[in-house]
Amino acid sequence: MRAALVLALTLIVAGAFWPSSEPLHGRERDPSRAPIAVIEGLALTKAALHDYWLDRYPQEYGRTLDALIDEHIVRMRAQRDGITVPEQTLGKAIETEVSARREQIIKMFGSEAKLDVEVKRAYGVDVETWKQRILRRRLRARLLMERVIRWDTRSRARVHARVIVLADAARAQVVLRKLRQGADFSLTAVKESQDPTARAGGDLPAIARGDLAFPGVEERLFRAQPGALVGPLEVKVQGKPQWQIYKIVSRREPWTGDAAARRARLEDDLLAEPMRPDEYERWRARAHRDSGVRLYGPDGRLRSR
Repeated sequence: MRAALVLALTLIVAGAFWPSSEPLHGRERDPSRAPIAVIEGLALTKAALHDYWLDRYPQEYGRTLDALIDEHIVRMRAQRDGITVPEQTLGKAIETEVSARREQIIKMFGSEAKLDVEVKRAYGVDVETWKQRILRRRLRARLLMERVIRWDTRSRARVHARVIVLADAARAQVVLRKLRQGADFSLTAVKESQDPTARAGGDLPAIARGDLAFPGVEERLFRAQPGALVGPLEVKVQGKPQWQIYKIVSRREPWTGDAAARRARLEDDLLAEPMRPDEYERWRARAHRDSGVRLYGPDGRLRSR
């Protein structure tokens, strides 16, 4: 059980590492060859850990690389646009996380379990050091990302829409006819849509200009007026055709005013409408594209996603 908590508290638990056969003395002054452990006089290096992780856990490695890329983009854009995380917001997030971890420990090990003991076991530091060196950095990165994403989204014209996704063209026409005859769009989405948004009545987060992978679909949505039905639009997702029917809920113009006035709106906006995973995914796809992100394999060759 305590091993499970260590997994929950640490970002990476990789088990044993394959040792590089490098003596401790005489190595080149290369940070990637810095020792992370020593066995019988031989050093396990950062480079060895990298190669082991990539070879044994490629999915986790890929997710971490994506997170690293995202954080770099966020930091650059935050600096460019003067976006920061309010200290009060960060402090509250840290205390919320600490409380959640304490409750987790009690639930797993009983009322006698102590947070400081488990933090010491997992990280080798006391709770206050853990909060400042680990939680603070991680939560600040997450909160800064939310603000950069929302700033970017609100700086573009947006359309709020609902969607019904169907795998059959004939069925899409039947559904469209029912909608035109007055059927409730949200209830129809729950019943008919094959998209994950079906349970929410097809509700989508606001679509900003440049968000969609299908420019033709986006153009149709931005030309339509609130209340209008759009579609069925045929698109191919992972090589398979599907038909999408949209209902435009509202249109929203970009935030106006100087940068300081727009930054002041971020906190209230995030409180009123918290970040959704699909908003992040849209931003991420656009940000990687706009930033010219390229990925390379271990052999140094450019690879596609």
